[in-house]
Amino acid sequence: MTSPVVCERIYHTERDGEVRAVPVRWRRPAPDPRGDWACEYEIEWPDREPRIAKACGVDSLQALYLALQCVATELYTAKPAVFLFEPDDVLHLPIGGVEDLEAARTKGRP
Repeated sequence: MTSPVVCERIYHTERDGEVRAVPVRWRRPAPDPRGDWACEYEIEWPDREPRIAKACGVDSLQALYLALQCVATELYTAKPAVFLFEPDDVLHLPIGGVEDLEAARTKGRP
């Protein structure tokens, strides 16, 4: 697929006492040959092969949102920890949670 990069953020991790960059890129969602939309993303790990994958959705927004969530899952579960600026930082990426499930169940109604 390889669409143009639409956003990039540099995260960090600490390896062997040295802070190293973990660049992440999201590409422009594009129609997928199977009928939906796909958003490719890349994580450049400092100590292993880059992770290149895609998330699919019914439209371009859902594909991008799911790609953001996929990256969040990988970064939040990485060992050693990944951070934005300081080791205790949150990553500022969307993750699914109980609130999302409840909102979906009630369609946002109280």
